[in-house]
Parts: sequence; structure tokens; C-alpha cells
Amino acid sequence: MRIDQMRHIIKIAECGSINKAAREMHTSQSNISQSVQSLEEEIGQAIFQRTGKGVELTKFGEDFLNYAQATYDQFNMTMEFCKGYKKEPPLRFSVSSQSIRFASLLFIEIYKKYASRNSEFSFLEGSFLEVLKNVSTHNSEIGLLVFLQDTKKATTSLIKSRGLLYNHIMACAPSINVGKQNPLYNSKHTAVTLDMLKGYPRLVFSDTYFNIPSEILKITANIRSDRIFVSNAHTLNEFHLNTDAFFIGAYTKAYETLNPDAAYRTFKLQDKRLNLEFGWIRSASRPLSDLGNEYIGMIENSLKA
Repeated sequence: MRIDQMRHIIKIAECGSINKAAREMHTSQSNISQSVQSLEEEIGQAIFQRTGKGVELTKFGEDFLNYAQATYDQFNMTMEFCKGYKKEPPLRFSVSSQSIRFASLLFIEIYKKYASRNSEFSFLEGSFLEVLKNVSTHNSEIGLLVFLQDTKKATTSLIKSRGLLYNHIMACAPSINVGKQNPLYNSKHTAVTLDMLKGYPRLVFSDTYFNIPSEILKITANIRSDRIFVSNAHTLNEFHLNTDAFFIGAYTKAYETLNPDAAYRTFKLQDKRLNLEFGWIRSASRPLSDLGNEYIGMIENSLKA
């Protein structure tokens, strides 16, 4: 069975006539007839039956056509890929991250820079362990993590056990993030205390033991009983936009630098019980690509601003 035979079958079925199909394909009727006959003999089934108006598919032919069309379409896609690759090899870059919004904003920036290229970019958001899995299985080149400094020994040990290398970027204070529905949004303060958060519900990003939610729950236990658990950034942002809930994350000035007109504000939390660290991981067996180095450089520069 050859791809040109599938192409003949598809065209004949489309035209309803071998003669018309031959004209449209700029070949002889005998050539297409022999192609179809050879294929029917090979598979031991009739694909077409002759009628007074031309030819029509047999029951087997109808089913065969569905498979042939799918195979032929996939063949054409493969050919287009090969042609495009020869002209310009695809530019691939993938990052996995916990819910770190400025990281996604920077990813958008680097994508825009190379958008005119033959590119394939992906930003995968997930839990701590999901980030480790994506990088260790090479689904992502870089993983971005935030964790408690008190758990650094256990965290880096786990990272190393997955064949990954950890790179420290910065120690950072916890942050409080609120939307316009929270009165703190219009505050002149740049830092807040836990006492200032009394009366507001707290958003908790579901993750694993190696992230900070359990510690957050401990230190905020006396603020208010309302807790809203979310598992993705979109839901987190929707709660920021539509409620007075707050979220505890890692504090950097990158949010203000990258998006000064954001729909929510970030304050430094004045509480010494939460000391966070921000860093990135890569596979120990694969050096960073040029794009990977550029992206990490963008992150480091944004944090210096």
C-alpha cells in the first residue's frame, strides 16, 4: 500500500468518477485504474463498485476511506513540517512553574520577541512536585520554585534525587496580594502586618508538603476562619478581582515593574516566621539552551529593579 494509492482513492471518491479524477490529477485513466486494482488485489477487498453514473464506494470502501483520509492528512502534515524545518528549524522553549505571576509575564515577553519565528513555546503551571516531574522528564527545560527556607535541606535533597540541579535566585519576604475589592488596595502602605488582614478571607493555593500553605495556615489561624482553596492561577486571579480575599506569596518588586497598572497590589508582609526562597531547576544532564539562559537573565534583571 502506497501513499499515492490512497491519494487516488480519495480523489476518485471525491469526484465519483475515475475519468474525472484522472483529469484533475493530470494523469491517465488507465494509470489510476491500475493503481486502484493493484490496491484492491493487495488487500483482498473491493473499494469501488461501478454504476451507470461512474463509481461509488463499497461498504468496505467507506470505512477504508476514513482511515486513508486520516493517514493522507497526517502524511501531508509531516511533509509540511519537514519543509518548514529545512527553511527554519523550530524554536522550542518550555517552562514549568508554581503560581508565580511575574514569571508568566516574563515568559510572554520572551515569546513576543520570537513570535515571528517557527516557534513552540509552553508555560506549564503546577504544584511543586509537578514542576519537578516536568523538568525531570524533559517536558520543560526550566522549573521555577518558591519554598520555605526552613525546608531547604529536604527540598534540595528531593530535587537532587530527581536528577535535577537547583539554582538559588534570591531569598524573599512573604507578600500579601489583594485586588481592588479589598480596602488595602488603596492603602498608602507598602507593607502590612497580619493584624491588618483581620476580617478578610485568605486564598490558599493547593500544593504539597514542600510548599508553604501549611505554614500559612498556622500563622494565619487567628485572622479569620474563611479559607478559599484554589488549584490554578486563573481561579486565583478571579477571586482577587471579585472578592476582598488576600493571598500570601513571595514578595518581589517585579510585579510593579512588569505590570504597574495591575488589577491587584502586592505588599510586603512583616512577619519573620515566613522566610521564603525563590530559585530554578534544570536537568543535570542537559545544559541550558540560549533561550533558557536569556529567560533566566530576564528574571534576574527584573528582580534587581
